[in-house]
Amino acid sequence: MTALLVALVFAAEPVLPEDRSPWAPGLLVQDGKGAAPSASHDDAKVCGSCHLDVAAQWKTSAHAFASFNNPLYRVAVERTRSEVGFSASRMCAGCHDLALLTSGGMDRPIAPTDPRAHAGVSCTSCHSATHARLDGNGSLTLRSDSALPETIEAATVKNHKERMVSPILRTAQLCAGCHRSFLGEQTGNAAAFFGMDDFGAWQKSAYNHSTAERPDTVTAQDCRGCHMPKEDAVLGDVAAKQGKITSHRFLGSHTTLAAMRKDAETVRRVQAFLKDSVRVEISGARLREGPFIDAPAALPLTGGAAFEVDVVVFNERVGHRFPGSVMDNQGTRLEVELLSATGRVLAVADRHELRSEVVDVTGEPVHERQTHKFVSAVWNHTVPARDARAVRIGFEVPLSLAPTELPLSVRARVVHQTRLPELGALACRDGATDRGRAFLEAADTFLGQRLDPCVDAPRTVVASQTLTFDASTRVGFDAAWRRALALSVSLQEYLGDAEQAFAQARALATSKPEEGRALWGLAAIAGRRGQTDAALAFLAEAEARLGQTAATWKTRGDLYAQVWRWPLAAEAYAQAAALAPEDVTVWQQLAMSEASAGRYPQALAAAQRGIALFPRDADCLRVQALALMQLGAPKQVQERSLAAALQWRVPDDGPAAKGRCSKRIAGCADRRNPVPFYQAVPTGPLATAR
Repeated sequence: MTALLVALVFAAEPVLPEDRSPWAPGLLVQDGKGAAPSASHDDAKVCGSCHLDVAAQWKTSAHAFASFNNPLYRVAVERTRSEVGFSASRMCAGCHDLALLTSGGMDRPIAPTDPRAHAGVSCTSCHSATHARLDGNGSLTLRSDSALPETIEAATVKNHKERMVSPILRTAQLCAGCHRSFLGEQTGNAAAFFGMDDFGAWQKSAYNHSTAERPDTVTAQDCRGCHMPKEDAVLGDVAAKQGKITSHRFLGSHTTLAAMRKDAETVRRVQAFLKDSVRVEISGARLREGPFIDAPAALPLTGGAAFEVDVVVFNERVGHRFPGSVMDNQGTRLEVELLSATGRVLAVADRHELRSEVVDVTGEPVHERQTHKFVSAVWNHTVPARDARAVRIGFEVPLSLAPTELPLSVRARVVHQTRLPELGALACRDGATDRGRAFLEAADTFLGQRLDPCVDAPRTVVASQTLTFDASTRVGFDAAWRRALALSVSLQEYLGDAEQAFAQARALATSKPEEGRALWGLAAIAGRRGQTDAALAFLAEAEARLGQTAATWKTRGDLYAQVWRWPLAAEAYAQAAALAPEDVTVWQQLAMSEASAGRYPQALAAAQRGIALFPRDADCLRVQALALMQLGAPKQVQERSLAAALQWRVPDDGPAAKGRCSKRIAGCADRRNPVPFYQAVPTGPLATAR
């Protein structure tokens, strides 16, 4: 080690997570001592005097009802406040309740008639931001000066724009401040827990030019491109250009909140936004215990036959996981039915949920957003951006079927609902209490909208497909590729199905890039099986067709890491990181490989690059602490970095909690399988298609 490197190490500061907010565990920071602009409940009204379209759109958004005026949010945050204290709820307020947070309101009881409790994420919550950090929990810096000119002389359009439109406003990083969250000791949790992270999921996706996870080609898109498209300015907004305004509806998936507000138009808009965001396909079939066939429609079915189908959900155009937001409390399901030719429903499988299952220390699932009880996610069946997940469904054909009921069909549908019914029922019950009614009445007073927390949550059919077993349907490369991706996450003993699917995709490829993607998949499967030489050969063939990509380099790194060839693994990961510099997973793997190779300066550099992207990444914090220790950094530096690594490590109770869930909760163990199996339940003889 050179004298310069020694000097740098001794001068180095560890890269540590943000914790300097006076409102921790909410991480908002103000650049002055005045009250936050968003502390005024009239914020939107004042802005709306000129920005007519923006204000009207915002009033229909989930941002407008992000505070205690949202029954689903209020019932969860008030329970946190009652069970673990007011200060823990500042984590929620860092994004949901800036008006209360910055004025000290979260540290004391909150009256239903307090206008700050109905402010929502208002105009200046975003338009006062000057800086956004990647920590989450509201990690924004806000200006504290007035949003309006203080003198007539200063009241110019130029001055107003300079005050209200910071450069950070037009970046995805602004959204990261709130669309990433974490829990820890300050929120009443026994250990670190990481929840919503739509920003991180987008950051490592092809929509951010990041293709280390898999080869892909898709048009880049950021948060604003999807959730704030241009729309007609019909009310004469002064900011309109060529008759268009950037939408402030922030359309996402919150149909339930719109239904609570009796806003049928917003429900319609959200449902249209969700439509076809994912794709569902029946793309594999076999007679029970037989081989899967390439063309599932050709499966010969007669009375008494037992067969299985693979149903694949592909995240077509969502830039983060589907469903996103709080993955533990999503109501989206996969519904699969066996139909006769006359439309009679013969069997149904509808138990698969596209969400994560979070448990407490006893292994009990937590379904009412008691976030302070979160210990570990037992399974996660949400679908990453441009990725696929599969479910295997078993059917038994009735012995006696009339000829008119053949051929049979299987129909699969992805049906979206915003939240789990348990949380909706809790909000409904709370709305009948004196305090609940008082908040609903106050929302009507301040916002002119009376919410109904007992409304039936809308069902949105996001995607559907019907496959008829009449040998008429042929499979192309794309369907084979999507099924192969879905099966590639299978347990080790089932990887043969994934290998067969990638081989089928290769046979159906009609271009070099398609064949290259299939070859990459074959390499990844061979690598997981420990067949390093075969995997490297497949990678070489893939690169001959794709060129050297982040995906092929990362897979090469995975191959070498699996057999402990750390210098070669580090070289491959470094190449992947150069091509996908915002994928934290690559920096994790590079840091661990360099440390395993004993190259601690390089390990430290890689770990700190990862921490910059995800400040509480457990692997990178651990490697940083190890590297600083091995390099002989000052004792204080070592202690601070080790403390951060220990604080944000994977919960010690996590594995035990998962085991208790598998043992005690029906279906928990089966759903931990990344490709779960469900046996369809036969229906009555008079059942008809829904």
